[in-house]
Amino acid sequence: MNPESTAFAARNMVRKALKGALATRDEVTGAPYASMILLATTVSGDPLSIVSRLARHTQNLLASSAASILIDTSNMQGDAASGGRISLQGRFTKDISVSARSRFLARHAGARVYADFADFAIIRLEIENAHLIEGFGRIVSVSGDKLRAPLADDTGFQEAEADALAALRLRWPEVTGLDAEGVDLIVGGSSQRLPFPTAVSDMQQARKAAANCLATRGDVASA
Repeated sequence: MNPESTAFAARNMVRKALKGALATRDEVTGAPYASMILLATTVSGDPLSIVSRLARHTQNLLASSAASILIDTSNMQGDAASGGRISLQGRFTKDISVSARSRFLARHAGARVYADFADFAIIRLEIENAHLIEGFGRIVSVSGDKLRAPLADDTGFQEAEADALAALRLRWPEVTGLDAEGVDLIVGGSSQRLPFPTAVSDMQQARKAAANCLATRGDVASA
């Protein structure tokens, strides 16, 4: 398997996910504890979620930030064992950035009801390793740095996203996020991602590439 195409597939799998299974270490028993969490991503591609301090998995994370997220793309259809999935390992940290909050709420509008409650917070997984399965016999490990998008450390690119999104949403309100490799959407409650033909080098190019992808996609409504 080509390392670059494998890493690209892994990044796209994480980008499209709306939920995942979170595995933490139970602070009381020491046993593994699994729960479901909502997911979004930062511009860089790091997974985001929202948690309540009252939740058991949050208490586990406060005791040990090490965790794993399993993302399954089979959607309970067909032979799930032959479908794509990825297991992410890393450590969670609180993310108080405006970008993280806006990106998460763009994908999960229902969370606006409780996002401002004092016990809720946006958290981000800093990926250290990943295990990607794209089907029978197609299994590979991917390092955390390969899961980060191009321009992941370009603060100028990240800061320019808000204005670019605002402009795109005037015509395509379904847009939830923009990065160097593609544009993310929520259409009819489902997650979609339109990858660019090639990665871009600045937000102006990203906005133009996104507009081109959106304008030529037949099932995405335009205003």
